[in-house]
Amino acid sequence: MGGAAAIGRAALMTQTSTTHHQRSPRSIARTAVTLCVAAVVLVGAALGAAADASATETAEAADTPSAVITLGDSYSSGLGAGGYVDDCDRTPQAWNNLIFGGDVTDRTLLACSGARIAEVTQQVQQLATIPGAGDRLITVTVGGNDAGFADQLVNCLVSFLSCTRREAELTTLINSLHQPLVQLYDAVQAAAPGDEVIVGGYPMLVPDPAVRSDCPALTGLLSDSERQMIRRLGVLLNDVIDNAAAEAGVESASDEVASIFDGHEACANAAGDWLYGLKISWSADNEPTIASASPYQPQWDVASSFVRDSFHPTVNGQAGYADAFEEAWAGR
Repeated sequence: MGGAAAIGRAALMTQTSTTHHQRSPRSIARTAVTLCVAAVVLVGAALGAAADASATETAEAADTPSAVITLGDSYSSGLGAGGYVDDCDRTPQAWNNLIFGGDVTDRTLLACSGARIAEVTQQVQQLATIPGAGDRLITVTVGGNDAGFADQLVNCLVSFLSCTRREAELTTLINSLHQPLVQLYDAVQAAAPGDEVIVGGYPMLVPDPAVRSDCPALTGLLSDSERQMIRRLGVLLNDVIDNAAAEAGVESASDEVASIFDGHEACANAAGDWLYGLKISWSADNEPTIASASPYQPQWDVASSFVRDSFHPTVNGQAGYADAFEEAWAGR
């Protein structure tokens, strides 16, 4: 009895164990379905991640304009960088040819040294004839010549009297530029429908004397009070440009320009100065190119050409302007 019972129990245990580990067809089917679902989910997730990455790369590639067209004055023509190809002081080293690097190959430089709002309005007429509006970047820098900054700097440099006596007059003049700038910016948008318009202000031309007082390219030529006045007028001009841009509904890069050039103002004509102070340029190009009825004008043209690079961006400064407009483009 004991042996038979033991054999019976062993047989029962074997049968029970075998029954416990055998899986039914339904269980196997459920497992297969579960594995298939998991596989589909994993593949879908992988494909989704790849699609997201591709979309991100496409968006990044698309987030550059199809072309860059630059209007304005000497701060856009490239004056200061050298290698000028015409009387507008346009140069291959202008920031128009640097912005966005190799991502943009279609570039047009219409800016011209000495341009005021009236002359930039003529550039807008040229802009209207360029096909392809819709996803381009149109940039504009203008206002400095209308505000008389170049004349004022010459006056400060050569006058025996302080030029600060003209601050109130210049303040009124700069404030009067608001509406003409609004009209200009409106005209740019009308000439380039669908394009992004970003206008640029100007860097502070000279450093705060309280921050950087030893400036060989300025010391003895500009007093501390004159330097402070030039900075105040520069801030005012950028404010007027910003306000006009806001009213016209276009972007402004004034803050970006001022920020990037902070600490790189005209001072010693050193590597870290992205704006020239007084810079004498002796070259065969220093010949008057504009006829004048005045017998004294040609001599003035020659004299002024010797210092034409002064208070304009160096090659590094051109790169700084390109960075400022790229930042404004990215933050629009």
